[in-house]
Amino acid sequence: MNDALVLSQQIAPYVTAAISSYGTAVLTRSIDLSADGTVSLGQRLLDKILRRSAEQSSQREAVASALQDLAGSPSDPDLQAVVRVQLKKLLMEEPELIRELSDLVAKQGTTIVASGDRSVAAHTINGGVHTGDCYG
Repeated sequence: MNDALVLSQQIAPYVTAAISSYGTAVLTRSIDLSADGTVSLGQRLLDKILRRSAEQSSQREAVASALQDLAGSPSDPDLQAVVRVQLKKLLMEEPELIRELSDLVAKQGTTIVASGDRSVAAHTINGGVHTGDCYG
């Protein structure tokens, strides 16, 4: 269960980035457009998650439904949380998927993701970071 929880939290930003960029189109087909590393990894993760086998499990359908909802409002933190929960449930149901998705993430290397208004993301921050409006 711990592996499923950690991996679901790790892959959720990539999945969200792909949904934010391409909406529901990313759920129904592979998109072969130039995308940054984050979106590209999100596309590959979704492909593994949604099209892993010919048979559809009820949990895989629950993930797809949560992703459809997220596509309508990708910045909604509640919908993002629902996606994480559904991903965790799927990974708990299909532990071999944990290895497959972990391999994809490991091959990607280091990626820094910032999402939301005035977000900050960096590999290393030496000093303070200020966001927002500055009035002198």
